[in-house]
Amino acid sequence: MKGLHKPAEPGSGVLERDIFFPARDGFQLRARVFEPATQDTATTARTTPLVVYYHGGGYTIGSPEDTASSCRRIVQNLGVVCIAPGYRQGPEDPFPASINDAWDALKWIASHAEAEFPTVSLSAGGFVIGGSSAGGSMSAILVHLARDEGLMPVITGLFQLASMILPPEAQAALPSRYQEMYLSRTQAECQQDPVRSPALAKIFHDSARGDPQSPMFVPFIWPKGHEGLPRTYFQVCGMDTVRDEALIYEQVLREHGVETKLDIYPGMPHIFWGTFPFLGQSKKAVLDFENGIKWLLQRTS
Repeated sequence: MKGLHKPAEPGSGVLERDIFFPARDGFQLRARVFEPATQDTATTARTTPLVVYYHGGGYTIGSPEDTASSCRRIVQNLGVVCIAPGYRQGPEDPFPASINDAWDALKWIASHAEAEFPTVSLSAGGFVIGGSSAGGSMSAILVHLARDEGLMPVITGLFQLASMILPPEAQAALPSRYQEMYLSRTQAECQQDPVRSPALAKIFHDSARGDPQSPMFVPFIWPKGHEGLPRTYFQVCGMDTVRDEALIYEQVLREHGVETKLDIYPGMPHIFWGTFPFLGQSKKAVLDFENGIKWLLQRTS
């Protein structure tokens, strides 16, 4: 269902609107759309890529608007269309509500995007998904679902921004050769993270009520493995408790033949570029993200 266009900010070159579509139980989901304000659909070939960005918030807080700064930037500089889906969250709607909504949104987008956006081509332009924090975890699950269920068009890229991949309750699933690398969940320095503190992480944990034995919550333990996934871009924060599971997962993907690109920010807390945008490292991370999306799109250029 199409939503009303909202005026672009003067000189931004980005048009923003909401779209609505049904989840499996009939609940109306909302997504925020960011697209180029000027598009000559009469003469432009269908080559525009689509980026789907799931927001973070520990399955508890956050909204599609949290992605606005990043989405606007890649629309302005890369000429993509960006969609940021919303999803139901705990404690009112605990696991698996969020991942079910995220999957329903992705299926709707895959089947409706080219009708919704006259210049978009998911096959010729590119079809990239990803997210930050919990949104990154969900997107890691979604590419496995898409592979196993034959979602078409095929997803061509994935981005993982400080994502939870393997919580401590599932650490037993980690092969022995990686166990000594799994340190950040208890490392003293990471316990001092001013963004994702242990107290906040516990609130998210209790609210989400995720199942650490379910691959629909823990992408690392996906029963059919990780072969055949799209190329994946990682941003990993050095002070973050989820640091090491992301680093391990990046290595596992490479071992399974998946192309990866990795940017690490030593000493930086969880999603620091959103909380402390004035830092030099934050400005670097923002530029790195843009270049990471550009790299994900290269396979379709």
